[in-house]
Amino acid sequence: MNTSKRLLLLILLVATLTSALVAQRSDDILSADIPIIYGEASFRARILERTGGERSPVGLVLSGGSARAFAHIGVLRYLEEEGIIPDFIISNSMGSIVGLLYSAGLSPEQIYSAVTGVSIETLFDLGFPLNGGLLDSSRFLSNLASTLGTDLDLSELAIPIIVATEDLVTKRQVLLSEGDFYTVLKASYALPVYFDPVEFRGHLLIDGGITNLVPIALAFEYADTVIVSTTFYDIDTLDLKNPLTILNVSLDIGKRRAGVEELKEYIDQVIWIRNAVEDVSFMEFSRVQYLAEKGYESARAQSDRLSTLPKTERWAALLDLRSEIQGKLTASQRRYALYDHVTMHTPSHLFGPSLTSQDKETLSDDFGLGLGYRYASGNLGVQGELGGVFNLSSSDTFSAMPALTARIDYHLFSHLRTSAYASMLYNVKSGLPLLFTGARAEGRLLTLADQLRLSLSQSFEHVSVFDDAGAYQYWKGHTFLLTSEAEAVLQLDQSKMWQLPYSALSLSYQLLGDFKQTRSLVAFRAENEVLYEPMGFYGRIEGWGRFALDGQGDVPLLATDGFRTADRVLKNQGHDLSVSTNPANHLVGLNIAIGWRPGTFSPSLGEVLIFKNSSLSIYSDLLFSKNSFKANVSLGLELHTEISLLGINTLPTTIYGGWDQAAAGFVWGLWFTLAL
Repeated sequence: MNTSKRLLLLILLVATLTSALVAQRSDDILSADIPIIYGEASFRARILERTGGERSPVGLVLSGGSARAFAHIGVLRYLEEEGIIPDFIISNSMGSIVGLLYSAGLSPEQIYSAVTGVSIETLFDLGFPLNGGLLDSSRFLSNLASTLGTDLDLSELAIPIIVATEDLVTKRQVLLSEGDFYTVLKASYALPVYFDPVEFRGHLLIDGGITNLVPIALAFEYADTVIVSTTFYDIDTLDLKNPLTILNVSLDIGKRRAGVEELKEYIDQVIWIRNAVEDVSFMEFSRVQYLAEKGYESARAQSDRLSTLPKTERWAALLDLRSEIQGKLTASQRRYALYDHVTMHTPSHLFGPSLTSQDKETLSDDFGLGLGYRYASGNLGVQGELGGVFNLSSSDTFSAMPALTARIDYHLFSHLRTSAYASMLYNVKSGLPLLFTGARAEGRLLTLADQLRLSLSQSFEHVSVFDDAGAYQYWKGHTFLLTSEAEAVLQLDQSKMWQLPYSALSLSYQLLGDFKQTRSLVAFRAENEVLYEPMGFYGRIEGWGRFALDGQGDVPLLATDGFRTADRVLKNQGHDLSVSTNPANHLVGLNIAIGWRPGTFSPSLGEVLIFKNSSLSIYSDLLFSKNSFKANVSLGLELHTEISLLGINTLPTTIYGGWDQAAAGFVWGLWFTLAL
């Protein structure tokens, strides 16, 4: 074959391949509206098994709607009161969390308990979007696994369900009625940017609610009777010039429009339960009770049409399953209530910004900010942080130092927690390091219907300041504090106008030393909070004291005491064990705050940063430190708020400023409270 023929054949071959690729690409584009479905044959068979072919199936569509989707809990509660259990469920987005839990066998009350019996804020962690999302939900999934077990498939659930998702790879809708329960659950709420897309059989799945909030047409492929529960979004007080709000509303336009189009198409055929929760922000997870109540009321408004539906005949098997689930749910919540801890059923790795501030450390009131890595597996947690340590107050120990910190935690037998940490700081000014180390073991027990928590703890703290000429937090050289503490915390579940949300009493024995000599101290602390909910009246009172058992006076003021002062004499008292300046063998304080905490005040920045549980108070700190009745007084204003990212990652923050009598000047400070 001559050269010209070879060239012609090559051209024809390239043209053929190109034509085939173009045709295939055209086919891919034109198939973008055709869903990919997994487990449909089994899904249909299970519906037929439920109806026995003797009646038409009843389908239930649960729309997305972020936090508003918890209104579906109330809808399910009313349906069950009427004896109605759907033969199948179609759901997407946050509606799938409720739908999947219900399909797995949980009753509406158990779903409500599952989402309110834990603090949702503690189950999601902020990290860098290395895999596409800012939030890690490993602890949320592990918490559910402690109730439902780790080996669960959609095709085995008590009620058949299809979860609608979208695929980044094929650009097509992917409908899931089989597959690992937790993989599908994670994909169902994988809102872009906020959560990682989820790998599933070659797909990268994201929240299906971004294209259609209410997938009604799908339900009519399997039934002629369909109940639709919707939670649309229609807040009229949004700042539509805020860039974050613009982004959220822009996403809502398309998915709402698609859902409304399907709703209008089938409006005469469906039983539409329009939940009146459109005014709730998309991440207000703290309003589950309100949302569930609204859902119940909205379902009851359709009582006439719902009363015509067939009643379920499968209660016995479902009740047995729920009884088994209840035992596991109760045990899981009791374990969580002790330490806000979740046993990880799969290892978790997280790299991202880190903020550390422990309210049980007494030798320092610093907080750390930097980049951290966290690993969790089972009951073990390990974390490291590289960043800075800061003290933001009017004290002359105001500081900012680079630091490297490592910490390890282990939970044993549910009731026992142990931890150890080490932190190396570098004083740029002196060119010398500072070393903090510590360890803690604590056992906790719940009683009085889990409202009273009793604990015993043993802790060791140590600080080494290698610059003898300088001072850090008024400590010099090598100092340790060994503390044995017994504590009782009462947290009442109340719905009355006057509430006592928190009361605590602790007694402790302390050994303070510098490895040359040791002092014995005994301390007490009593705290109470009161809230008058109708008017937002808020009050807090803390009484505390520390006494020297050796009779040598110079009782030290520690970071956890809470007396706000910049007076160097007071803050330095008792820190140098070789110097005596105050013969009094006591240090007694009273901290009082009275102010306003409006329950409905939750401003937000583009509904991404939410400020909740905010209060403005007048504070008065009294300190009796001498052998007289004369007290040092610190008086001022205190602003407290909880800064929440998307309603699920919370940072309690307090800013104060006022007059410090001891220092005869202004005192101010900023601190974060992240409890151990």
